[in-house]
Amino acid sequence: MQDKKVEEMINPYLKELILIDMALDWSQVDILAPTLVYIEQLHLVRCSCKHVSTKYHISKDFFKNLKFINLEQNGIESWDEVVGFRTLPVLKRLTVSKNKIREVYHKPGFNDLYMVAIEDNLITDWKSFDNLNEFKSISALRCGGNPIFEKTGPAGRDQLIARL
Repeated sequence: MQDKKVEEMINPYLKELILIDMALDWSQVDILAPTLVYIEQLHLVRCSCKHVSTKYHISKDFFKNLKFINLEQNGIESWDEVVGFRTLPVLKRLTVSKNKIREVYHKPGFNDLYMVAIEDNLITDWKSFDNLNEFKSISALRCGGNPIFEKTGPAGRDQLIARL
């Protein structure tokens, strides 16, 4: 990348980038970010993006068109790692399934986020689901496979619906 200008590396026709089992960590994505300005869907599945927002700034300039980020199965241990996406102007869908997240909390932002997938994480209490009520636009939630539902059994789904 040092010999080329960033402008020469941008592909305005590339809208979806799928990187599965690539062993990429977010530092590498951060380097590529200036070339990803037209990306609408970014799938980083089974990569090494364990640390995102706690170590890197998620640029509104580089990810201004990002509507969907899929960080499934990256070993993410905290909601802190995804909270940096909250300032992106058109982000609508977020997948962090099959990670190690124990809690979801609200910070201002995520204004257009309507779908969250947090399946198969380590959520053990209702507080995270209560916090989802603070998000303005969420209308679709995938959350099965969390330990909270092992405790509650079939009634857990009804309780979740009543809470949301």
